[in-house]
Amino acid sequence: MKPLFASFVMLLAFAFAAPAVAEVRGTDLPDLGDGAGVTITPTQEYLLGRHFLRQLRGQTAPVADPLVQEYLERLCYRLAFNSPLQHPDLSLVILRDPNINAFAVPGGVIGVNVGLLLHAENEAELSSVLSHELGHLSQRHFIRRLADNKQNAWMTLAGFLTTIALASAGNSEGAFAVNAATQAALIDRRLAYSRQFEQEADRIGMQTLVDAGMDPHAMPTFFQRMERQSRVAGSIPEFVLTHPLTASRIADTYNRAKQYPDKLAQDSLDYQLARQRFRVLYMADGNSGIQQFQRQLAGLNPASDRARLSRLGLTLALLRERQYDKAREAIAPLLEGGTPRIDYVIAAAEIELAERRYADAARLLQPALSLNPDNYPLTMYYARAKISEGQPEAVLGKLEALARERQDDPNVWRMLVDGYTASKNTMGVYRSRAESYFLNGDDERAIEQLRIASESVKDNYPQYAKLQKRMREMQAAKEGIKGD
Repeated sequence: MKPLFASFVMLLAFAFAAPAVAEVRGTDLPDLGDGAGVTITPTQEYLLGRHFLRQLRGQTAPVADPLVQEYLERLCYRLAFNSPLQHPDLSLVILRDPNINAFAVPGGVIGVNVGLLLHAENEAELSSVLSHELGHLSQRHFIRRLADNKQNAWMTLAGFLTTIALASAGNSEGAFAVNAATQAALIDRRLAYSRQFEQEADRIGMQTLVDAGMDPHAMPTFFQRMERQSRVAGSIPEFVLTHPLTASRIADTYNRAKQYPDKLAQDSLDYQLARQRFRVLYMADGNSGIQQFQRQLAGLNPASDRARLSRLGLTLALLRERQYDKAREAIAPLLEGGTPRIDYVIAAAEIELAERRYADAARLLQPALSLNPDNYPLTMYYARAKISEGQPEAVLGKLEALARERQDDPNVWRMLVDGYTASKNTMGVYRSRAESYFLNGDDERAIEQLRIASESVKDNYPQYAKLQKRMREMQAAKEGIKGD
């Protein structure tokens, strides 16, 4: 596979050469053309971002947790529809990096490190970072940076995106080296604009928080904690490196927050339940975690949200340590009375899946799925249970519908590969495997899967035509030009 830096230099060349096909609202943004009248349009930004995302998936191992993925997508869209971003078309990726950071790149791609969820103490703090990134997207900051520094435009964006990929893969030294080399020739102008753009994203992000009904004070609170951590710990958090926190910037966000009402939402149980999954996963010692959650439960009202959160944590910690019977005992109270939350149902199903009791997992999931037939995480867990149980036909229709809705989700296509394999549907395997390869940056293998499939259906002209069309689309995307 080509390195990200080389791949992006090539893709940027195509993006600059492609025709302008879209408009952006607002006349306050600069002309994004060079002396020859070349313009980077939102469609070209989309191509850059989605190509980068495919390459990123291919070189890292993003988190595949449907429950947390669905929560973050809902939150991002809630914020996006309260931001200046027009017609948001977002794609969110969760990276296994325990460092505190998030990023946004052209085309609506938002990356969230696991570390951000581990350290953002409430939903408003998480949202303050996400709304800041949406501010960068709405103002097209990366493309404006390119327009202002045309001579080094390709190197700047390609170097920035490569830095993200290297850091996400855990290669922090390599990321620093690439970033330092990229900035060497243009550090003065770039840092000046970086401060300006960061402040602009802060201002827009804070208004987005307020419009979404969240506490704007979460932004300066989170910023100050990160700045304090960088001073006390002696090591600078990744968030501070990529979002430089000056005293004036923190003071500015505090002053802005004072202008808004105090009584706005600070947290949600949805966030804390999603966050708990990662907190347990990243605990240094699962047995110590079990003891910690047991102590918490001993002093809490069983009906309180804090008790439910601790009980879910205890369940997941016991599951992590393969204490399956104790995990069932821990989750049982959360499943009693009324309709249990989807988070609890999935945790209970995960216990059965871990013990390969697939029919039991399916029985747990079925009632919740009947009440929420289009729910993404429930569908994925139910599909896993039925496919593993040897009944793929029961879920292939649901998975195919989900793939139409979430065409850019490699996890859905991977589940379809398993389903078609179990049902001995060779054509389905070729098609879904091609989409999975493509979304993970392996264009050559994706196209090869479709070529093999095409050869086997030459006499079926409608199906052959569809496969050929998809091959052309993938080839065009590989070359940096969107196919029709």
